[in-house]
Amino acid sequence: MTHNNRIIEAIKNKILAEYKDDVSLLVLYNYQEDSDKNIGLDFYFIPKTEKAYPLSTQFIVDGISYDLFPMNWDRLVKIAAMDSPQAYLFLSAKVIYSSDEQALLRFNKYTSDLENVLSGDYDEAMLNKSYEYFNETYIYLYNMLHYCKRSIDTKLESSKVLDQIANALAFANSTYYNGGHGSAKSIIESSFSLEKLPLNYEELVRKIIFSNDMEEIFVATNELINNTRLFLHGQKELTAQPEPFETFFIGYYEELKSIINRFIIAANNKDYIKLFSLAAYIHEELSQFMMKVESGLWYNDRNVYSEYSKIFDDCFNIDFFQLINDKNDEAIINGMVEFENKFVALLTKNNINLLSFDSLEAFEDYFQNK
Repeated sequence: MTHNNRIIEAIKNKILAEYKDDVSLLVLYNYQEDSDKNIGLDFYFIPKTEKAYPLSTQFIVDGISYDLFPMNWDRLVKIAAMDSPQAYLFLSAKVIYSSDEQALLRFNKYTSDLENVLSGDYDEAMLNKSYEYFNETYIYLYNMLHYCKRSIDTKLESSKVLDQIANALAFANSTYYNGGHGSAKSIIESSFSLEKLPLNYEELVRKIIFSNDMEEIFVATNELINNTRLFLHGQKELTAQPEPFETFFIGYYEELKSIINRFIIAANNKDYIKLFSLAAYIHEELSQFMMKVESGLWYNDRNVYSEYSKIFDDCFNIDFFQLINDKNDEAIINGMVEFENKFVALLTKNNINLLSFDSLEAFEDYFQNK
């Protein structure tokens, strides 16, 4: 019997002898029959009671490292929903002990759910998760630009960028990597084999890894981030789903009217900070809605405003921020009145009926007969 098989048996026997009522499942992951003999095993167990936690053990046998750690159901649920890039904990795993049929059925259901998420039917959702990882890269790029004074500082920050982008690209390809740092192949190297990649991806990654020049590393990292950004946007365009105008704009003016009124009140009170916030809300949300109708794409705070403002600009030709900066209160109010009139005309043109009453009696009559 090999070392690994003996260790598996030892752990199973320990559970049967002392933790039979406290452990739901024991799972072996990233295990391959032909794996390097110098690579140990990774296990996790799902505790049924608090008494199970002392089973957790990290140990070395003949210079080979082994890891046995607890994993609760809540974390596994998040992994099954691809809220973290650890699908291998299900899909590259083998249950080697189960205390009851219900626990095993639950584990198998989560495995099936995860396979379904990765089936290609949820590419848009996976792309959104990809952005969550990609957006972190700007933090590390900022650190490289402002705080890295030594080559090692730059190298370390660039390594964070590479890891985040590699994980983002796995999500964008609706797939996963077999393991993290403990796997036979790093996620960075594994990412080279993905079907869909940004422009010059492998070339830039290798330049970042093997360069000793801080400026060259920064330039390559910046280019990689930009290329990945363009790549993800291109993938988003492939999943575009245009919406009819009425989806967003039936009842929208009735809600926006409150913002319009607050805007005018703030202008009369010379509350320019309040005006700034209201202007940002109007420009951003309305631009996003109009672009979704026109292009089928959702734009949000991961995008630059110039990427989704064109339709808003064409329709209204107004810059509330500039009016506020000028502090010309009359021009601010007139600008809002002009905007409101144009918006109502746009809604009317698109056959959106407005629920607006000239009197309380008119509303009461409407509501009674609604």
